Amino acid sequence: MTPEEIQAIFFLECEESLAAAEAGLAACRDGTQDSDTINAVFRAVHSVKGGAGAFGFVALQAYTHTYETLLSDVREGTVPLDEPLTDLLLRALDTLSDHVTAAREGGVPPDDAALLAELTAAQAANRGGAAQAEGPADEPAEPAPVEAGLEAFDLDLDLDSLLDDITGPAEPAPADWQLHLRPHAGSMRNGAEPLALMRELAAMGARCIACDLSHLPELDRLDPGQGWLGFSLLIPDNVSEAEAVDLFDFVREDWGIAVGAQTAIPDLRIEERVAPAPVAVPLPPAAPAATPDTGNAGEGAATPGPVAPAAPVTAAPAAAPAAGQSIRIDLGKLDRLIDTVGELVIAQAMLAQRLSGDGTAGEELLLLEGLTRDIQESAMSIRAQPIGSVFSRVPRILRELASSTGKHVKLEVFGETTELDKTVIERLGEPLTHLIRNAVDHGIESAEERLAAGKPAEGTLTLAAEQRSGRILIHITDDGKGIDRARVLAKAVEKGIVAPEAQLSPEDIDQLIFAPGFSTAATITSVSGRGVGMDVVRQNVKDLGGRITIESVPGKGTTFTLALPLTLAISDGMIVTVGDQTLVVPLTHVVESLRPGEADVQGMGTGRQMLNVRGKFIPVLSVAQRTGGRGAGTDPRRGVLIVVDTQVAGQAALLVDTICDQRQFVIKSLEANFRPVEGVAGATILGDGQVALILDVDTLVAGALGNTGQREAA
Repeated sequence: MTPEEIQAIFFLECEESLAAAEAGLAACRDGTQDSDTINAVFRAVHSVKGGAGAFGFVALQAYTHTYETLLSDVREGTVPLDEPLTDLLLRALDTLSDHVTAAREGGVPPDDAALLAELTAAQAANRGGAAQAEGPADEPAEPAPVEAGLEAFDLDLDLDSLLDDITGPAEPAPADWQLHLRPHAGSMRNGAEPLALMRELAAMGARCIACDLSHLPELDRLDPGQGWLGFSLLIPDNVSEAEAVDLFDFVREDWGIAVGAQTAIPDLRIEERVAPAPVAVPLPPAAPAATPDTGNAGEGAATPGPVAPAAPVTAAPAAAPAAGQSIRIDLGKLDRLIDTVGELVIAQAMLAQRLSGDGTAGEELLLLEGLTRDIQESAMSIRAQPIGSVFSRVPRILRELASSTGKHVKLEVFGETTELDKTVIERLGEPLTHLIRNAVDHGIESAEERLAAGKPAEGTLTLAAEQRSGRILIHITDDGKGIDRARVLAKAVEKGIVAPEAQLSPEDIDQLIFAPGFSTAATITSVSGRGVGMDVVRQNVKDLGGRITIESVPGKGTTFTLALPLTLAISDGMIVTVGDQTLVVPLTHVVESLRPGEADVQGMGTGRQMLNVRGKFIPVLSVAQRTGGRGAGTDPRRGVLIVVDTQVAGQAALLVDTICDQRQFVIKSLEANFRPVEGVAGATILGDGQVALILDVDTLVAGALGNTGQREAA
């Protein structure tokens, strides 16, 4: 594996660590944390720091060191975790995310001087009152200057005091167990701090019962980059082996770790670990089982050499395979797999077309079709990701908006485990960000206005995701004042978007906020005012093959609903003929298909026909009129009607000549290969090699009904 590939893995782990830290600090902010929450946050930041040191990201390493130091004090209870400190830790996490982004993209690290000063001051002000004892509270001591790019490490190792503590064995409880450690050569060169890890174990209640000095050379031959000492620790029974060994997860290759009832450290030569061995957790030499003699522990500690083990030692359970394993795959390889599966779907359709008249191949074709579908579903599931990865960015957006607008908003999230295609996930961030900024800036009132209206001072923003009929619905709901339709209409008339005499329904007025250049903001700020955000939202959602709708109640709030496809690659559809054209109707829109009776179709006005579906009348729309098909039938009673459901225009009946087949189709972008065509979502290749257009049902229905607002929404 190349250094670049290893570094890419590090940045992926950084994203996971940042997400874990975000979740932990969010729990602290909400008051739902437990004893392991701060430990999880600390470990996440420590993992980022260790990798930063290994890859030479000095600014990132220095920042995480200060951040980690404060978290360590919070974990040990020397600094109380209150609301102001939680807010500080969250802001520090945002800056840490900026540091990681700068390191990944080779950019300039963010200016963190002010935040570092806050982190240091928070530690000094709360750490047992030590800082107040040293001087006046209003004159904090300035940190000692360090050279640019260097980290201010804590150099408080007192080896004499450490050895004085090893005066004899601790009296172990019956269930206490022993952990034996030795940092190997080069462990500190990769950014690890052995002393910090030892402090971690001490915080868990571990006690050092033996120290191996046998490898310590004379002073003139001492290399500070080598690990010369080995330690035996007594771990209390309330700490599991997995918890203790997990502390070394990021640096395990540079440590010798063994677990067992021994009274001294196994003889692990430091030369063995200069180059990483293939075994992550080395095992000491096996020895016959014997009852450990705790009375000789002090003697063993004083002897400058290892003592033979008294019992066989087993590897730490953390090294065993986890129940749910995962593997990272290059995205390019995954895309090639999806493309190949798409070609397999096309080839299977071509074979079915070729052999459709041969009755001897019926069972084989059905088996092939089933296998092809299984492969396609498995391949698409690999690309599926939970939408929570997008929702996890929202707390930071709300914190930034709180500082710029003064509005504090509580976030509620539902359905974050709903999965959709990675391609959709990656392109969802920008429209979601615009919608959230719009909700906070325009929708949610100030604290004073909310209190006057009988609402809580803190606003509420709700994100919800659900899967429905082969699509993903994402709801962004605020409990603000709703859309001021009179103001929106007046602004649209002022900007010339609509004519002054135009008569628009409330739904049409709501859709005006998506018009290019439209904004109701009185002044241009960093949040809004230029009239480009909502237009970008509509275009991005449309590019994803989705649609966006609005529901707003004055004084109660507004809900934006994004309807997105599960995947942009392969879908199911109904193949139909309309005159001389062969088209595909996505199955996600189809409710039913039927041949109407004479009394089921009735006229309404001039040129409009309605279909009676079990007492409900829905409009009949000729697909040929919308697509230009020549030679298509015009009488609904002689053709086939496909009842479709749309997000913005309700149900309608599409008139086609015949339904040929229902099968999977591979979606090809028409815009990328030709140009955008209204009413067409893409194209596909049929089994006979013919190219068929895929209907954009929402736009088609909205355009046929002549509703401007609905057409714009679709």
